[in-house]
Amino acid sequence: MSQTWLIFIMSVMKYSICLSVTFGTLFALLLTTTEGVGVQQLSKTRHYHKTLSFKRNVLDGDIQPYFDSGTLTNITTTAGKTAYLPCRVRHLGDRTVSWIRRKDLHVLTVGRFVYSSSDKFQVIHRDDRDDWMLQVKYPQREDAGQYECQVSTVPKKSMFITLNVVVSKAEILGGPTIYINKDSAINLTCIIQESPLPTDYVFWYHNNRVINYEAQAGVTVKTQNDPRATSMLWIEKAQPIDSGNYTCFPSNADPAGIAVHVLNGENPAAMQHGKQSSSAREYLPTNYLWIGIILLSQQR
Repeated sequence: MSQTWLIFIMSVMKYSICLSVTFGTLFALLLTTTEGVGVQQLSKTRHYHKTLSFKRNVLDGDIQPYFDSGTLTNITTTAGKTAYLPCRVRHLGDRTVSWIRRKDLHVLTVGRFVYSSSDKFQVIHRDDRDDWMLQVKYPQREDAGQYECQVSTVPKKSMFITLNVVVSKAEILGGPTIYINKDSAINLTCIIQESPLPTDYVFWYHNNRVINYEAQAGVTVKTQNDPRATSMLWIEKAQPIDSGNYTCFPSNADPAGIAVHVLNGENPAAMQHGKQSSSAREYLPTNYLWIGIILLSQQR
């Protein structure tokens, strides 16, 4: 009887131990899950309050817009070549970017809107970028000067961009008139001066007609940009029909012209006189030059 009772007591104790272990495991799991949910909820709450705080700081003006320090403030282009004036504003928020021409304080753009009668001005902006670029189409010399990129803060913030418009010029060496004997070579050299950008192409005209040197035998054109932009027109054997006006027309410069006379054996006095005058002026002694200057001053 005592043995049976002992077995019963041992069974009850074993069942109690198993039951306590089970309840302990469940309680631990429940506690861990509750703590995890609490940590996640606490993290979300902190992020929410942090977001509210950031928005509140922006609304309160604690985070102010500022210009990117790496923005170029000096832009150079040639006349007729579209220019782009950069302006990069960080943390713009609900402010507005405007472009103003400083020489007459004319407001060109406000946000995306253009306030100019000229169609040469346009603002370029993408929603996912901080850039508010002013496009100036076909700029001329009068468009050069300072432009202001302004942000509508209180007080207003401004960055100034200088636009330089270079009017390049072409020059044909030996002009304005040259004389060539028949069957001699015509060699015209055109130099493009004051060009900050490489020359894309150079057209040569003969009496307002484009010279198609690829289809004409004995005619070649060579253009190079190093060390400076030059273009050379070569006509192997000149004929009287080759006489006329020749024009060098670069892509980024004002054109230049020269008059070519192909002589058929004659030796005109005008040509000789031109050469003698040129050489006489070139080699005139310095004393004679000073005497001429003194005589002119006395006549005045």
